[in-house]
Parts: sequence; C-alpha cells; structure tokens
Amino acid sequence: MATSSEIPPAELAALRLALRGQYAIQRELGRGGMGIVLLARDERLDRAVALKVLPPHLAEHGETRERFLREARMAAQLSHPNIVPVYRADELGGYAFFAMGFVEGESLGERIRDRGALPPADVVRVLREVAWALAYAHARGIVHRDVKPDNILLERASGRAIVTDFGIARADFNPALTQDGYVLGTVHYMSPEQAGGDALDGRSDLYALGCIGFFALSGRLPFEGASPQAILVAHATREPPTLRSVAPDVPAALASVIDRCLRKHPGDRFATGEELADALGKALEHLEHDGRDAGGQTALSSDDAMAVWRRAAELQAEAAARLESRMRVNDTRALTAPHDGSRDGSVDGQRPPADNGAVTPTDAYRLRDVEAAAVEAGISQRFVALALDELRARPTGQALAPTVSPRRDRLATRLLGTAQRTLSVSRIFHAPPRTALQALGRTLQGPPWSLTLRDTLGGHPLDGGVLVFDLPALSSDINYKWTWTRYGVYVPQVRVSLSALPGDSRRCEVTMTIDLRHGVMANVLSWLAMASGSSVAGGALGLAVGKKAIALAGAALAGPALGGAVLFAGLTLASVAPLYRWGLRKAEGELAAALSATDVSMRAFDIFGENPTPPAHAPALPRTNPAAVGIPDV
Repeated sequence: MATSSEIPPAELAALRLALRGQYAIQRELGRGGMGIVLLARDERLDRAVALKVLPPHLAEHGETRERFLREARMAAQLSHPNIVPVYRADELGGYAFFAMGFVEGESLGERIRDRGALPPADVVRVLREVAWALAYAHARGIVHRDVKPDNILLERASGRAIVTDFGIARADFNPALTQDGYVLGTVHYMSPEQAGGDALDGRSDLYALGCIGFFALSGRLPFEGASPQAILVAHATREPPTLRSVAPDVPAALASVIDRCLRKHPGDRFATGEELADALGKALEHLEHDGRDAGGQTALSSDDAMAVWRRAAELQAEAAARLESRMRVNDTRALTAPHDGSRDGSVDGQRPPADNGAVTPTDAYRLRDVEAAAVEAGISQRFVALALDELRARPTGQALAPTVSPRRDRLATRLLGTAQRTLSVSRIFHAPPRTALQALGRTLQGPPWSLTLRDTLGGHPLDGGVLVFDLPALSSDINYKWTWTRYGVYVPQVRVSLSALPGDSRRCEVTMTIDLRHGVMANVLSWLAMASGSSVAGGALGLAVGKKAIALAGAALAGPALGGAVLFAGLTLASVAPLYRWGLRKAEGELAAALSATDVSMRAFDIFGENPTPPAHAPALPRTNPAAVGIPDV
C-alpha cells in the first residue's frame, strides 16, 4: 500500500506506459499542489531528468492545467546557471508533463530543517545566487511569486543554489489573486502587497528572499500565526522584528541587509536583485574581516595550506592503497577510497594543489579557498576536515607537522611492518543521511559503545563535516567494545563522517576513521621494552644453561648469556609486525561492529519506534547533549 508520499502503483504503472520509450521512471522525488516530481532517465539523450507530471484528475480542471503549462512555458524562457533548465513540455497518454534538469542535492528548506540556523557565510552565498537568478527573471518581466526555501535547490557537487518551481509565476507583474479571489503563494514568505492582492513587481520576490534569510540565519520566521489568514494579516500590517533582536550573533552588516528586504513599502527595499546581491557581497566582506566565518581563523600561511593539502591527500591515498590491496568491495564492510592515489600523496594521478600549481602560493590563503581547492583536486571533504583538525590542534605558532619525526616514523615502519597511519571502515546504510545521523547519535553514545561526542570538524555532519568521539576507558563492564582500538593500537578517538550516495538520496555511506599516528610511538616503545625484557630473560636463561661450564672456564659464561639475549630479543622483534597487523584487524573489526550495531538500531527504531532496552549489565552512561553539535536527540 502506498503512503501519502508515494505515487500509487497503478498510477505509476500507467505513467510508465505512457512515457515508455522516452523516459524511464526511477522513483518519486516529491510532490506539491501542482503535480508530482519524478526522477527519470531520458532514454534518447541518456541523462537524468526531473519530470514534473500533472495527474489526469487535476488536468481535467482547465485553470489548473493552464497554470501548469504556463510554468513550463515561462521557465523554458529562462536560461541562467542558478535557474533549473526546462528541456521539454508535452503531453503523452493523457499526462501533461515537463522535463527539467535534475539537481543532485537537497533543498534549502531541508537543510534548515535538518541543521537549524546556518552559518552566515553560507546563507550569504545562497542568497546572492538566488538574487542573481531573480534579477535575471525580473529583467524579462517574470516574477516568481513563490520564493521559499523548498524552491531553492542546493547542488551537492558544487554547492550552487538553483531556483525552481515557477508554478505560479506570472509575467507583466499581474496581481496575485486568481479569478475566485484565492491568494497564490506560500504565506510565510509572502510580501505585504502580494498578501493584499495588489500589483507586484520583482521587489515582492526580494521580500520573500529576506524572509528566507531571516529564517536561515535565526531558525525562526518573521511572522508566525495559528492560521494562514493570521500570517497574511501580519505580513500586511505588522512590522517584523529586527533580525538581531532574535539572533544577536548575526553580524550587523548582514542583519541590516535582511531587515531592509522586509520593509513594508516596496520602495524602501532594494530596487533590484543585483542591488541586493551587491549589498550581500559587502556584508560578506565585513564578515570575513571580522573573522566570524572560521572561528577566528580565516586564513592560513602558504606553508600551512600546502601542509593541509598534502596531509589530506595522504589520508585519502592510504585509504585507496588499503582498498586496492584487498581488491574487494561489498555493501556491508569496506575500506573507503573516494579516489585512487599512491603513497606519494597523489590523487587520480595528480599531485595535491600545492604541488601542481592549481593555487598560486601567496602570503596567506583564505580557509575556504584551501578547502575548495583540495575538494576541486579530488580530495574528499572529510580528509580535508581531518587535516584541518590537525592544524587547529597544534600549539600556537607551531607549523603543522607529523606527530612523530621522519626518523622515528621510519623506525616504526620497519618495526611494525607497515606504513599505514589511518584506518577506516565504511558501511552503506539504506536510509537518508539524516536518518543515519540520528541512528549514530542514539547508538554510539549509549551502552555498550559509550562514546562521548567531543566536537564536529569541517561543518555539519550532513554537509561533509566529521564527528569526533572520545573512546571510553576500560571498565569492569564485561561488554567493553574498544579493547583493541583503545589499548591495542593506542587510539583515544574515533571520527565519523557521512556522505550521500550520488543519484540516490535514500542511501548513504558512513565511515569510521582512527588516526593510528597517535599510537605509533606507544606501540614502538612498548615492543622495544618487551624486547629489552626478553633480552634480560634470555640472558638469564643462557646463564642457567651454561652454569655447568663455570668449573671449566668462567669467561665462557658470556657466550650463553649473549646468545640467549640475542635469541629472545630477535624472536620478540620478529613477532612485532604480525602481531601489530593482527591488532589492526581486531580494531577494524571493532569499528565495523559499531557500524553494524548502528544499522541494526536504525532498522529496529523504524519498526518499533523506540530505542532498544539496553542489557541489564550495561550501565547507563550520561549522554553528551547532541543538540550542541546538531545530532538529533530522538
């Protein structure tokens, strides 16, 4: 039986039949008052498209059908990088539809609902791109009339904001009312003149964009009400609160831009989208100057930037090398390798940006440019976040450097039998990233895993950021889960990242990573100590074996003693590499078990609607407040 969010099987079968040979329907993307949006493949051009289909029962109404077709005609006139392109509008088998570009990502509405208020710099970038798109449409006599977060798509690969759904757009700035007096649009973002049914121009869309900025920066809407009518009246008659009165941390320059967008009279707002985009650009300059966008650190020296690039490439290359050595990929457990690489830090056959000249060295690099350049070169965002975390953890004024010297690192490689310094385990979750993040919050922070959330790196986990958890210390609990990770390879923390699978928003990959460098020297010193102890024991045994030679020659005691010491020390050192690699496999198993338990917990929650009752012997530990870092406390 189909849920309310799914197209009925009979209707889907009829639609597949009507579009057969031209579009292969894959799944539903969403629906609204003007139709259903489906992901499909254009069989003639072999590309993914989003099909917006007007169901037959709605197509019977002439006005609804005309509005639907008008959306296609008007949107097809617009060609702009921040507007979804329309490829075709047609009718087949009784279904009116149009095909438009498929945007792999999420809507701004989904992002705000998942993460709450967004960083000011991210909001400015989105608002500027939308303002440019609206300016382009306004210059061609088209007012969108339904600008809202759910109609702004965020492309995952580029982060580009793309405006969609011109379903109630009208040319020539006609009033907002239909013939029967019904107001079109979404009431929370509706300008006073649109709420009153007056004539509109592009400044009405800029008012709506101001409401979006208010919501994205504060997590609140300018006006709330018990009914749509109450909200409409508030937009038309009440002054909105200033942004800083509800979100005092928003920079003043940015808040003033948003407040101006929300002026009641259109003449008091920005005249055009270009003017608004320019004002947002100036606000962004103030934001970067104040250092608000990167926790006080907005730039890196050229040496630090190059070190971050090299380290991020090294982390990724190690993951690729491990995957290549195993030559197996499955759906439940695999080492991750987003791109092929080699031990010299190359990615996809290329050097990191610092070595191939992709970014010309200067005295300082903006932090966002360092991140963007690495991602553009093919380095996964989570590895960039890990490298930047190592940079931020250094003492003030100290350059980013390995945790051990090159000489000690070579010694460790010889003794431990491997140059591997990072261990990652991944699992594919058959759920959206948001659901997987909730499951991680429930499972990893509770018994028996009992991880303590320390921080997030590189942004929100749903945006490629990395969660950092502290491992619990060994206790009397017989169900302790981290023996080999915590005390075998001496790693105190584990880091978790999520990434949506391209083309499938219903699945995601979760990766757990540990930095083995923290325990390299601890392992080396412990094994050297054991070798020393073995030498003493071997020497003593050699003396015991050779004590009968005392009567013959006292000086001959040195031979058995030395031989025993060398033999036992050699055996100890020879066993280090295989035992260490065995410990790595055990630690890998612990990481995989944690991911498996999270998957089981998620599926159990879907079925039973509550967390499983922990075993009686597992003590209930206090949980870190997940709201502080964006993990939903379900």
